[in-house]
Amino acid sequence: MNFEEPRFSFGTGKNRSASISLGDIDNDGDLDAIIANGRHWPETNLIFTYERRNFNTMEFLGTEHATSYAAELADMDNDGDLDIVEVNDNAPHKIYSNDGDGNFTFHSYFSSYSNARNVNIGDLDQDGYLDIIVCNRGARNTLCFSNGDLTYSCEELITENNSTIDIALADLNKDGLLDIILANRDNNLNTIYINKGQRKFGKLIDFGFRELDTRSVAVADMNLDGFLDIVTGNVGGENKIYWGDNDLKFDRSMNYDNDLEHTYAIALADFNKDGLMDIVNANYGTANTVFLNKEGEVFEKVNLMQDTFKSYDVTLGDINNDGWMDIAFANSDDFNVYLLNVIKNLEK
Repeated sequence: MNFEEPRFSFGTGKNRSASISLGDIDNDGDLDAIIANGRHWPETNLIFTYERRNFNTMEFLGTEHATSYAAELADMDNDGDLDIVEVNDNAPHKIYSNDGDGNFTFHSYFSSYSNARNVNIGDLDQDGYLDIIVCNRGARNTLCFSNGDLTYSCEELITENNSTIDIALADLNKDGLLDIILANRDNNLNTIYINKGQRKFGKLIDFGFRELDTRSVAVADMNLDGFLDIVTGNVGGENKIYWGDNDLKFDRSMNYDNDLEHTYAIALADFNKDGLMDIVNANYGTANTVFLNKEGEVFEKVNLMQDTFKSYDVTLGDINNDGWMDIAFANSDDFNVYLLNVIKNLEK
């Protein structure tokens, strides 16, 4: 790949990109991309449509510049197409509705202004509609429950430590309800909140280490023992896996990455189709990496490219429809790039 003009990039712009979301917005069978730009500085969010084996069409999302940290795709109104949830730093959070052909229209604002750093989406109250949780650094996180019409009833998640950068949703205790796992920074422990039903959540435990500045969290059964594990990407410290068990204590952990990198985002997928979940690190200032899961608790590090970026986010999907997971990175002040079948090619 020529990084003077990379072929596998989302255009040639160099924005302060914060996140990337992949999904088929126009129902043509290909994955398209939404890139959120700005962070603390108002910029325009971008829509890239995949056509003729590349992201060959770009348009703006909305008419306003915004301090966007995330613009995530999900079917928020159950009409069969993907809408957009946009969260912004101390600017209005927005819902954009999709007409089914990949054309987005601003629908409504939701929640109040906040120090938003990320968003996650899931049906928290089991009413059949997707809800929203906004993580706010320096303030309590916000739960927004769907009213079924692209409007939301919002409330604070009552927490002791309020420096959340990322949130994972998973059913940790196997009761059919999505629980909340918070990745906290600024000398705060990470925290798990158990879903009690009826839109109520109770703190289960703090986990991790105060000296680790956790910026990203993901959940999967990494060692195939039947229990969900928690994977964390940390800034300036070892990246870790916390092993799940019947007790839900997450007090047994291992370093899957001992290098003291600044990992801003992680994602999980089975890249080589061996039945084990692998890990992608999006790093700030050092090479982005994949850790191949070899034996459930043994990981092999693979550098994805020689070039380094200020990577803020990573997302995964089968971009070229060949049956293998691909990787896309959102980079600040540089090209946003995607890599096709990296692991498959390495294993040939």
